[in-house]
Amino acid sequence: MSKPSGNPWRARLEERLLGIWYQGQPTGFWLAIALNGLTLLHRLARFLSQQSTKVTQSKTRTQPAVLVIGNLIAGGAGKTPIVMAVCQHCAQRDVRVGVVSRGYGRRNQLPCLLNQTMLASQSLDQLVEQFGDEPVFLAQQTGCPVAVGQNRQAAVDLLCAHHPDLQLVVSDDGLQHHRLRRSLEWVVFDRRGQGNGRLLPAGPLREPSQRLGHVDAVLASNVEVSALADMLQTSAGPHWHAVQVRLSGFTQPATQEHLNCEQALARWRNKGVAAFTGLGNPDKLFSALRTIGLSLARSQPLPDHFQYPADYCKAFTEDVLITTGKDAVKLAPYDPRLWVANIEVELPAALTQALEDHIGHSID
Repeated sequence: MSKPSGNPWRARLEERLLGIWYQGQPTGFWLAIALNGLTLLHRLARFLSQQSTKVTQSKTRTQPAVLVIGNLIAGGAGKTPIVMAVCQHCAQRDVRVGVVSRGYGRRNQLPCLLNQTMLASQSLDQLVEQFGDEPVFLAQQTGCPVAVGQNRQAAVDLLCAHHPDLQLVVSDDGLQHHRLRRSLEWVVFDRRGQGNGRLLPAGPLREPSQRLGHVDAVLASNVEVSALADMLQTSAGPHWHAVQVRLSGFTQPATQEHLNCEQALARWRNKGVAAFTGLGNPDKLFSALRTIGLSLARSQPLPDHFQYPADYCKAFTEDVLITTGKDAVKLAPYDPRLWVANIEVELPAALTQALEDHIGHSID
């Protein structure tokens, strides 16, 4: 298969940094000097901009409640599945929810609104160009209105102006966007913890780990709370929660056929299977597929928010192609071999109860 199109320099840089951050790969003399220098500048910029004060000032009681689901690390720790799970959980209990997202990669940075009418009337490539891949995917999966904008506070204001009955706004990322007034903050970690524990770009941390002292919940995605606390070199509190994220099956976008994991294993037993994704942590998809017993003839990691060429799938010779929903919205028209991995998230009762208490509306 040919190499992925896009920016090869960016792809090589991402691969190199991820290896340094999470796998302990050696840095090299000159790269170490460059990264350490940039990290010192990062620290200085945080100090001069009074980041600690902004953290405190951004937390306030909002109406509707604004929940930020974010990361301390770069490289994707699994925010979006948590966002979807919260939206679906609340919607099942008649709590009116809206979503805010930055809309990475779109051309227009002004805030705009994505609704179900637009999903039904416009092509996916038009929607992705206008809103970005994650907002389109979130709107598809949750049925919630989604406001998109680099200025997240402006996006929240736009969302609430068009939907004044909302009881909860969920921001997909935005923990470090201090202009966004929020009432709740959840931070998501996966098995990588804090990597090498250093600030960007020498390490993956966007903020020092002391930031956890200001958040309302720490979510350990597919990792034991005690193990995460050890990785972060701190003690877990009552607001730390283990969240289970698992592969539940597959959907064929071309036909909307669904297979559970057992059905997929039986159907694809003697077929060549390839997987590809532009997640921040592509190995999550590949590991999940291997965990259920799938043998992958090819696993293709791609840069985060990869811009797929129109004929990308044609380069594969395998019988079955598997990707994520976020990737799939950029691959229409769909190759008949393409399947989307469906993710199921189990939110602990203590976490949803704390959210209910904050909203002040029973969702039993």
